Amino acid sequence: MIDIKRIKKEFTNYIKRYDMSIRNIKLKYEHSFEVVKIMDKIVRSMGLTEEDKNLAITIAYLHDIGRFEQLIKIGTFNDIEYDHGENGVDLLFKRGAIKEFSIPEEYYRIIEVAIRNHNKLKIEDGLSDKELFYAKLIRDADKIDIYRVKRMYRTCEFLEMPNQVNIDDFYKHQSIKKINRTSTSDDVVCVLAFVYDLNFKESVITLKEMKYLDKYLDVIKVDNSLLDTFNKMIKEINKYMEEYDEK
Repeated sequence: MIDIKRIKKEFTNYIKRYDMSIRNIKLKYEHSFEVVKIMDKIVRSMGLTEEDKNLAITIAYLHDIGRFEQLIKIGTFNDIEYDHGENGVDLLFKRGAIKEFSIPEEYYRIIEVAIRNHNKLKIEDGLSDKELFYAKLIRDADKIDIYRVKRMYRTCEFLEMPNQVNIDDFYKHQSIKKINRTSTSDDVVCVLAFVYDLNFKESVITLKEMKYLDKYLDVIKVDNSLLDTFNKMIKEINKYMEEYDEK
């Protein structure tokens, strides 16, 4: 059985080895707990067993564990230089940090798959139904909180026309590739497109109820010449979410 109170305690103890006065360390610590809160909200509306809910929440605690070491080693969130999902898996399962959390070994494979895939453009092929389910869950909870994080800690500017390839992918309801993001406008398009990668109706409902997308939209600085372009994108994601609700 998963002891979720112990997971929380051991995660908090683990993170104490990092300097919380470093802004981005504190950001990721707070993000981890916010993702836990979001995950709890999503899974409680799914009718899962208590053990399955606890597994999902465990993954939420651990999903960004590679970020802390990343910030110490390279000082940025650049996943091209240092993939925090892959390195989180390495830290937990190759270097043995998973043993600090007293998690039954029967769940190791699911946790490993979920963490490795949570930050990828798309989920790897060949997973079991259960592995895929938890990989989708953590991607959803993570993306929902990124709207909050971006609003609080990042430049939110739509001041130049995004790359056409990103606009095309946006209207195809596809995720935006990192290699094609060269401006803050491209970053905004990327974050808006997170909506298309939400995998569960419960996640879309949670995003609406928490109003993180609305709050993110409120702080984006848009150049007057791009208002029409921007507003059309907002209309597109609102239409997408409305149609998702009707499924």
